[in-house]
Amino acid sequence: MKTLLFTLLLVLTSMTGQAQEARTENKAIADTYWRNEATGEWMIGFAEKHAIFDNKVWDIVSQTEKKDAYTLMLNNGTIIRVGKMKEGRRAIAIGNKKPAICSLITTPALPDYPTKDLRKGFADNNYQMGDSVTIIGWLKDMPEQAWKLGREFGVGVNNIFTRKQDGFYARMDSLGRFCLKMPLINSSQVFIDWKRLQLSSVMEPGKTYFLLCDFKTGQRLFMGDDVRVQNELLAFPHAFANDRTEVMEPGKADAMRFKAHTDSLRSTRMAELQERIAQHPNLSQRYIDYLADYYLTGQGESLMQARFHMPGRELPQEYMDYVGELWQQRVKPYTLYRDFTTFMNDYIDQLNEKRPFSAGDRVVQSVRDLEKRGIITLTPEDSRLLDEYAPLSQEMDRKLSRAKSHEEAHKMIEEFESIDIVAKTIKLFESIGEPLDKELAAADIRNNLTTIDSIGCDRNLRDIYTACYLMRIIDATRTPLPPYTMECAEQEIQLPLAFNNVKTLNDKYAALQNQDLAGAASLRPSSDVANMSEGEQILRKIIEPYKGRIVYLDIWGTWCSPCKEQLSESHIVKEQLKDYDIVYLYLANNSPEQAWKNTIKEYGLTGPNCVHYNLPADQQSAIENYLKVYAFPTYKLIDKEGNIHDLHWEHTSDMKSFKEIIAKLSK
Repeated sequence: MKTLLFTLLLVLTSMTGQAQEARTENKAIADTYWRNEATGEWMIGFAEKHAIFDNKVWDIVSQTEKKDAYTLMLNNGTIIRVGKMKEGRRAIAIGNKKPAICSLITTPALPDYPTKDLRKGFADNNYQMGDSVTIIGWLKDMPEQAWKLGREFGVGVNNIFTRKQDGFYARMDSLGRFCLKMPLINSSQVFIDWKRLQLSSVMEPGKTYFLLCDFKTGQRLFMGDDVRVQNELLAFPHAFANDRTEVMEPGKADAMRFKAHTDSLRSTRMAELQERIAQHPNLSQRYIDYLADYYLTGQGESLMQARFHMPGRELPQEYMDYVGELWQQRVKPYTLYRDFTTFMNDYIDQLNEKRPFSAGDRVVQSVRDLEKRGIITLTPEDSRLLDEYAPLSQEMDRKLSRAKSHEEAHKMIEEFESIDIVAKTIKLFESIGEPLDKELAAADIRNNLTTIDSIGCDRNLRDIYTACYLMRIIDATRTPLPPYTMECAEQEIQLPLAFNNVKTLNDKYAALQNQDLAGAASLRPSSDVANMSEGEQILRKIIEPYKGRIVYLDIWGTWCSPCKEQLSESHIVKEQLKDYDIVYLYLANNSPEQAWKNTIKEYGLTGPNCVHYNLPADQQSAIENYLKVYAFPTYKLIDKEGNIHDLHWEHTSDMKSFKEIIAKLSK
């Protein structure tokens, strides 16, 4: 018995020792990542308790070591055999597969591939509905600071139709592992977990990617069946492509100088790329083309964004000709670069705006077309009015293009409409009614198509821009398109995904418009301040009922995208400030009644502590002049004594400091 017990103890001691040895030896290959020498791809990685291969993280059930060779069994039954290190290499066999000669990855990203890849272009699925991409990964050994940024792994991708970045998220487990399947319109630039990683890459529909970010070793690697470009972008990321007129000397920015500036910057980036190619001759052709076209698209976007800084949005013909050359070099698919969406809209908008055909001309031409087709009959007096109205309308368009503010433009329009000929012509238009509305809707879309066709757009791009254009109208007005506009859109837009985006957004605002407004008492009538004209007097009258309370003033407009973006997150601000007695006062600038109400409905901006005014333009302008409002949105805090305090546009980005201000004013 004593001998048997002694033997058992020896065996147990031996097994325990082997297990301890295995755990200890495991550290020798833990946190190591191995590439297949033949293909250059990252093939497998090891952690203390896990192995990474085949786009997954597997549990190591058991591991043995013998003279620097390892045998691991995984939780799915797979056996991995890791051979001895010889001249910096190991033979690694996964399951029944033949052993591959692998080298240790010691660099922050995958080293150069052993051979050149001459393929060109990225997958183009013709913008099908329902395509997706899967991203599996591990943010390994994240420090506490990184965990504080949240347990969700996020990817942002530009929506070519809405011009906004769509965000998709997956919950990470306690180790930082995740799996995210997200829709993808087509091959696209993506922004990966930007708050932590700040990675920009490209992904193709239908693919699965595995991303490892090891915070301990500092390594970032992609695994998958075709991830060469993604790994090359990790090793050699692109510089950002956007340049702005603000970089020029104050007061000296002009179009041609800015063009020269963007030319110089793009040339510098291309020279850097050529130097990189010389140093790393096996860089793939797709990587080289991706960066070259990224810089080209970025320059186009920058050049067209500059129009907003030019008086009257005027750009020299030489400048526009150069932009046209960049446009002709655009790359498919059109989702490949985030900047292309802005480039496209700005370029075509500029061409449309500068066509020698004013808004008034379009209406007059539409009336003439209706007469030619026998739909309406015009009297000689009607024809005379149209002839006299056209040049007045053209001059009005020129003046509006030089207006410095919405208020100035509104005043110009009021003066224009008070002219006798103009007033009579407008009555003529109104008397024609629906036939003219339908004709204008079709003419508006056809006018855009004429411009698009003139610059050589294919059918898909034609449909994408038309959808973008109509969605911008819906977004700006926060109201559905007239039925006849939707009828025309359905006839003209052949790409199903493009029309579906228009219809979805249109249906959203049609439903919203028919929805009852909850908390309608929050909307105050302008009669509260009737017969007042002084800005300070109007504002003091509005805030009079809230004396002794803090008033959070938001000056916004339905036409203002940043305003609506901030309003969409206002519930977060209110939740953060729920412990304070605050009145949220919203003053709308130049906002049509229905658009105003729809926006309030959309973001749930009613309640006992919410107050809205949509004042006549002259009264709103008076308040803004008194408060020195030069941009939208503008925020102010009014304390219990009625003193007005300025707030930075992005004051809520530092909620801690903002709450300290609120707490101080609440005393």
